[in-house]
Amino acid sequence: MASQLVIYSAHVVLFVLVWLLAYLEVVPVVSYLPECAHNIVYYAPVFAVFILAIYAAFNVVYGVATFNDCAEARSDLLREIQEARGELKQKKIID
Repeated sequence: MASQLVIYSAHVVLFVLVWLLAYLEVVPVVSYLPECAHNIVYYAPVFAVFILAIYAAFNVVYGVATFNDCAEARSDLLREIQEARGELKQKKIID
């Protein structure tokens, strides 16, 4: 199974190659488009970065909105903190 980095890199390389072929007119895609659509091809990487940023922002907001509280983990963490404080007080590191 490929890692997410390999999959993402493959998509980026494919996008860049297709864009370069269209931009350098190796494949005459731009000549078939109307004049107003040429800027879409030329600025496609900029559009891709903006879309990726919007996707990342919504992904973070969704993750925060659906984050579940775990009461059991909270109680375990508080217990471990109390144990650590007790050990540090025994060693006279803290008061």
